[in-house]
Amino acid sequence: MDSRRDASGGGVVKQGKEETRPIMPMVYSRNGATLLGGAAILLWSTSVVLMRDISEALGAAGGAAMLYSVSTVFLLLLIGWPKLRGCSRGYLCWGGLLFVVYEICLALSLGYASARSQAIELGMINYLWPCLTVMLAIVMNGQRAGPAVYAGLLLSLFGIDWLMCGHGTWTPRHMLHNIRQNPLSYTLAFSGAIVWALYCNVTRLC
Repeated sequence: MDSRRDASGGGVVKQGKEETRPIMPMVYSRNGATLLGGAAILLWSTSVVLMRDISEALGAAGGAAMLYSVSTVFLLLLIGWPKLRGCSRGYLCWGGLLFVVYEICLALSLGYASARSQAIELGMINYLWPCLTVMLAIVMNGQRAGPAVYAGLLLSLFGIDWLMCGHGTWTPRHMLHNIRQNPLSYTLAFSGAIVWALYCNVTRLC
C-alpha cells in the first residue's frame, strides 16, 4: 500500500484496498480555492501587525494563546473537523510538531519585541524561510538546482536586506545592537524561519 499527498493539500492519504479519504473535505471549486489562496496572502500580510497589537494588549503569551484559539474556531467553522483517518502518522507527528513550534516562535518573537519597529525587523527575519526552504530542499530532498536557483536565493536575500534598510537607518551594526538588547526575540524569529523551512521539507518526506 502506498501513500501520496492529497490533491487538496490536506495531508497524506493511503491508496490500496482501502477507500481514499482526504483529511479535509473538498468543498471548494478551483476558482474558490484560488480566491481563498489570494485571501490568505492578504491575511498573512497583516499577521505581524496583528500579532504585535494583540500582544501589546494581552501580553506575549496571552496574545498568542488568544490569536490561535480564535483562529482554530474560525477554521472549524469554515472547514469543519478534519478527518484524520488514513493520514500518515509521520505527517501528523512531525508536521504537527514543527507547525506548532513555528507558530510559537513567531508569535512570541513579535510579542517580546521591545518596540514596534523591532517587530517589523523580526518579521523580515522570519521571511528568511523561503530561502531556507529551497536550501533544505536541495540538501534533504535532493532537489536539483541550477545557477538560476542560486541567483534567485541571493536576490531574495538582497530583497529582505533592502526592505530592512527602510529609509537608510538600518545597518548590520544596528541589528547587532538590537540582538544584544533582545536576544530572545531574535533567536525565536530566526529559529522560526528554520523550523518552517524544515516543515515544508519534512512533510514532503512524510
